[in-house]
Amino acid sequence: MTVDQAPGGHSSSPGDPAGDHPGGLLEHLRELCAAAAAYLHARLALAGIEAKEALIHFAIVIALFVLAVAVIVFGYLFLCIAATVLIARFLGVSPGWVILVLAIIHFAVAAGSIFLAVVRLKTSVFTATLAELKKDQQWLNRTSK
Repeated sequence: MTVDQAPGGHSSSPGDPAGDHPGGLLEHLRELCAAAAAYLHARLALAGIEAKEALIHFAIVIALFVLAVAVIVFGYLFLCIAATVLIARFLGVSPGWVILVLAIIHFAVAAGSIFLAVVRLKTSVFTATLAELKKDQQWLNRTSK
């Protein structure tokens, strides 16, 4: 046995993994699990911090979009009122008739949009995926008999 060897023939140099850890396989597995748990805990803590920051970020973005939609709705309302007054003055008719025509146009556009939405809802989606799943089911039924 040389001077740098511990009893049992193992080297006790600082670079030797067995020199400082006399525990064995179970001790190494415990330390590995502890290190993995500490790593996972640190990453989850970082993800939690970033999730809070992302939540605040997206809440601000959503609030700005809601504000923009509200301003657009009021702007559109004022535009319709101005157009009503201008058209009534230009044609020399009562603003009530212009408002009625404008309302009918809006209801017609809304009804057309609803009709197109209903037509689009009736179209099939995921047709290729559903066809493949049906083929898989048929194959499973044939092979299980």
